[in-house]
Amino acid sequence: MALVALPGGARPASAQAVTTLTYQFPGGNRTVLVTDFSRGRPAPLVIVLHGAEGSADQIRRYLTWDVIGKREGLLVVYPQGVRGGWNDGRPADGRRFNPLARVDDVGFIRNMVGDLNTKGRIDRRRVYIIGVSAGGHMVNRLICEASDLFAAAAPLLATLAVRWSFHCAGQPLPVLMVNGTEDPVTRWGGRSGGVDPDSNLASVNATFAFFRNRNGCASAGDRPLPEQETSDNSRVHLVEGTGCHHATRLYRVEGGGHHTPTGLERRQRPPIGALLGQQNHDIETDEEIWIFFADKRRP
Repeated sequence: MALVALPGGARPASAQAVTTLTYQFPGGNRTVLVTDFSRGRPAPLVIVLHGAEGSADQIRRYLTWDVIGKREGLLVVYPQGVRGGWNDGRPADGRRFNPLARVDDVGFIRNMVGDLNTKGRIDRRRVYIIGVSAGGHMVNRLICEASDLFAAAAPLLATLAVRWSFHCAGQPLPVLMVNGTEDPVTRWGGRSGGVDPDSNLASVNATFAFFRNRNGCASAGDRPLPEQETSDNSRVHLVEGTGCHHATRLYRVEGGGHHTPTGLERRQRPPIGALLGQQNHDIETDEEIWIFFADKRRP
């Protein structure tokens, strides 16, 4: 399907400005928030996908990619999902947060990258994608159906839909995961999708094993990271594939809930009981992701 940028929707951004790209797409217009720190040259592109019932502006303000983008000279884009959701490829009756089975989000992301490349705004070898929660499930679909677009991917607070373990045809690429062992939304042990087994979500361990095997890892090592905050009842372990053809990494947050870890006060959510669980404060997830991404390039 063709994606067409509407006139006037892609004005160059200043170093501090946020602009909106508006694309004409089957089923209605699609929008993308853009922060451009490219310094007038083709820049590495970081794509950030929001969670269920979220928005591009919400995830832009909550995460720290604008700060990293300014420091590193990146083009950072925040696509908006239709009705706040993503078509991550599971059958509609099994996607509690995403009943948008007819939305071509793979085509949307593919054509957005192509448009930015045609306009000379990005370094095509350095395109990275991140997704949080439902956005992370969408990243897993893109890994399997559009891996040729990316140099590396980070599905956060998400696991692999079981169907992708049988139908993941894309080329292997570096993958970084972040998951909490006490996450009440994306459960560590996986989740049944209901009547259709294709909707089942694999466990975190099975998802990580899938990516390790796909990326040619021989084994994996596990080590705890330094504890910066002792009152959050959680601890981060770095589990890393060894002997891999493509780097494969899992941040296992022992006691962690449905949050990405952060040391920044503005990103620390107030205690909200059992709804989303504990947030760890030992690492800054976005910085860890950029360290992982920074040296990755497509062949």
